[in-house]
Amino acid sequence: MQNSSGSGLGAVALIALIATSILVRRGRLQSRSAKLATGERIRPLAITLLDPVVSVVIIGQFIVHFANASPLRVGAMALGAVVGVAVGYARARVMFVRAIKETTSIVLRRSGLEYGLVSILIVLRLVEGSIDRSTSTLAVAGVTGLAVLAAVEAVARAGFIVRLYLLSPATTSGELDA
Repeated sequence: MQNSSGSGLGAVALIALIATSILVRRGRLQSRSAKLATGERIRPLAITLLDPVVSVVIIGQFIVHFANASPLRVGAMALGAVVGVAVGYARARVMFVRAIKETTSIVLRRSGLEYGLVSILIVLRLVEGSIDRSTSTLAVAGVTGLAVLAAVEAVARAGFIVRLYLLSPATTSGELDA
């Protein structure tokens, strides 16, 4: 049963990654014709919605594997979720520049924090086996809390960016060329 569930989640992640790569290409084409400040890029809003799907599929398996009802792990997961929402909010505020509603796209500012979180995700996947064999309940709870933080941050960031998109005034791509 777990094998079919894992392959189903893998298929979802693969489809989301393929769709993301197609949308990234569209955003790059838009960025070429627009005058953007250094570090800014145009991205279709759909990429922002696909990012948490990939994160939850990848990280969710890790969380489910290590989650249990021990008070320490539940506390670590709750703390990770709260911090994840706060970090997601902060990143959305830093990253979001403006909406381009005619193409359902957004202008985002690059952030070093993005690359740091991706690195954390890679490290979590690499050390999952040794954590699984660890006898330190504190270490396992801490890593589980960090995994929840990463998953919740992706969902929260996407939600806050979509909210900023919906609340922002419309900017046309013509205004970007000015």
